[in-house]
Amino acid sequence: MTTRLRVLLAGLALVFLATHLAALPKTLEDIDSINFALGVERFDVGAHRPHPPGYPVFIAAAKLTTGLTGLVAPGWDRDRRAAAGLAIIGVVAAALGTFVVAEFWLAIGLSALAAWLAALLTLCAPMYWLTASRPLTDTPGLVAAVAVQAWLLRGLQRLREETTGVPRDLLWAAAGAGFIIGLRSQTLWLTAPLIAWVIIELILRKRPRAASAMVAAAAAGAFAWAIPLVWASGGLTTYLRALGNQGSEDFSNIEMLWTTPTWKLFTISMRRTFIDPWQERTLAHIVLVLALVGIVFLARRQRRALALVAVAFLPYLFFHLAFQETITVRYGLPLVVPVVGLAVVALARFGRYPALGGVAALAITAIVIVQPRLDAYKAGAPVFLAMQDMHGSLPAERPALRMHHQVWHGVQRLFEWYRPVWDVGPQPFPGDREWLGIVQHFQNGSRQPVWFLADVSRTDLAAFDPRTTALRGRYLFPASLRTLIGGARLDSVAWWTLDAPGWMLGRGWSLTPELAGVTERDASRNVAVRSAQAFLRSTPALTRIVVGGRYLGPDNGPAARVVVRVGDRMLDDWTVSADSRWFVRWIDVPPGTLEGPATYAAMSVDVSARDGGMAPPVGLEQFDAAAENGTLYALIDGWNEAEENPSTGLQWRWTSGKSTIEVRGPAVDRTLELTGESPLKSYDTAPTVTIRAGNRELAKLSPSSDFSESIAIPADALDPAGGLISIELDRTHSPSDKGSPDKRRLGLRLFSLRLRTP
Repeated sequence: MTTRLRVLLAGLALVFLATHLAALPKTLEDIDSINFALGVERFDVGAHRPHPPGYPVFIAAAKLTTGLTGLVAPGWDRDRRAAAGLAIIGVVAAALGTFVVAEFWLAIGLSALAAWLAALLTLCAPMYWLTASRPLTDTPGLVAAVAVQAWLLRGLQRLREETTGVPRDLLWAAAGAGFIIGLRSQTLWLTAPLIAWVIIELILRKRPRAASAMVAAAAAGAFAWAIPLVWASGGLTTYLRALGNQGSEDFSNIEMLWTTPTWKLFTISMRRTFIDPWQERTLAHIVLVLALVGIVFLARRQRRALALVAVAFLPYLFFHLAFQETITVRYGLPLVVPVVGLAVVALARFGRYPALGGVAALAITAIVIVQPRLDAYKAGAPVFLAMQDMHGSLPAERPALRMHHQVWHGVQRLFEWYRPVWDVGPQPFPGDREWLGIVQHFQNGSRQPVWFLADVSRTDLAAFDPRTTALRGRYLFPASLRTLIGGARLDSVAWWTLDAPGWMLGRGWSLTPELAGVTERDASRNVAVRSAQAFLRSTPALTRIVVGGRYLGPDNGPAARVVVRVGDRMLDDWTVSADSRWFVRWIDVPPGTLEGPATYAAMSVDVSARDGGMAPPVGLEQFDAAAENGTLYALIDGWNEAEENPSTGLQWRWTSGKSTIEVRGPAVDRTLELTGESPLKSYDTAPTVTIRAGNRELAKLSPSSDFSESIAIPADALDPAGGLISIELDRTHSPSDKGSPDKRRLGLRLFSLRLRTP
């Protein structure tokens, strides 16, 4: 390679280094990075500090970089210092990878310009660009493995020039291959096949001593870290036990082709391996098509070079697809190197300037795609940001910490990391009806507030009085970034606080589609009475409640009897049938009914068949309760059922041409807050939306994008209207117009509706 190209490589490396040092993450990320950081503080493989096999070479380097980080930035907190100390290793390794990748392709037989272009495009590949900043071993392991591969390839060239012995390059490369397993264990699949190639060549040349020397050198490199590791772990038996336990965990509850050999999983795994690392399908397809052309060219002109590339990377591809969980997209990082190199081989066939222009265009496109993702990533991982905010807001009386089971699995090591500054105590597995644990907490008389770490896709906290429930923070990586770091154990979380609520719901309700699904799963097929429980704060005063829902049986189904009781006292009794599916009931609970020694009075809503037999299905979809001078509202006419995206927790409800809200309470000014989807996703032009209280027009809207509106509801407008507010559209649409079996007439898609009282 010419001096000029080497200078350009050095320039690329320096730009990469400067860009990434300015974007070091401010927190650790998930379980693996926490384990590494714990290992830096106190090395103990048996305690997963870090997890087996132990990564002693990486931990040794991280102890050095973390210490230097503390000296250079003494003001950084423990989270940021630990994250930066680990990430710096990947950033420096990735920058050096510029030279390593170029040297690899030179050793394969590419021209100096092609090798330089391969290094440039590898550097800019979205997966390589972002993963370099993650506090993990992936990038250092890859760069070290490719360096050993290049070393082995150079040694192979010299092997053909020497008739006796074994080139010193090969011995050092073999030792390096053994040594870097202590950096990242998967490097074995990138280096061992080429070592096997060398050994086979030595045997074929009848040089068994040289072949034995290669094996000994590799073993010596491995022993350099393995012996201290086993000693520090308390002996071979103890270490093997920890390693075996980790192996069992790695093969349990893991989606891999070895245990689930289906075509569907294979296609998904191939997409995650070759498409997702490039983020944009068009960019990925261009690079992959060029790589296939490069394979064809090498198969026709440079078969040995193609064979060497195959030996260097195909074993890892087979291992990756068969035994790794490909949803962890970073596991596919090593395969970026051959894909990029083969694509450059194809571009080089068109000549010097087309190759330069093509690689430049691909590299610029890749950087435009990935840099915003790196900027988002450096702000910190969602679960760490949530923990930092919670720790910074701790009151004198510590709250009870609760969480969804999806969150529980991802935060156990986080709690271990925070134990020195905030010991949250033992957190038993919460089960899959997590809100019931909070109900029990308050029902037992505790006034201790609850802090809840929620999975953002869950909606069960709707079972608590919203007046005492607050969303303190919603923490998540952008959707585009989640794709690039797929497999992170917990990439989104919400922090809720719950004070002792005025009311809370037990089983049997359907306030959200999630709760409706739970209720349906809990119901027995041959039940004579379906019952829902609610718990109302004990009070001697009059309390008003509202219960709303739908009849869910067939058009000719039996009528349902709905009975509301507090203890043995019946408060209301009505009939629901298919003739009028929607219902809303306003119930005044007489003074003294809710008074008693318990903190909460138990209320039941029982559904049975009016004429006997199995209880018809009735969904209890609305509930609220307040003192006589409090505000209550309900959706009464012209509304469609609540819907949600179960993977994101996004909820919505469609209006119709006219949808009505009924409000009860004192004569005060209020504000109606609406957020919704752009109507232009359903209409060619923006519809006119009119908000009225009776006949009085309060607002007229014509939204042409996603909207958030606040509409003043004066007290003097609501009382003459009988407490009714209507949302009216000048047009509606039906999904059936576009071939859907859904024949509903739909108006606006609302994500939230709230009536706020000052």
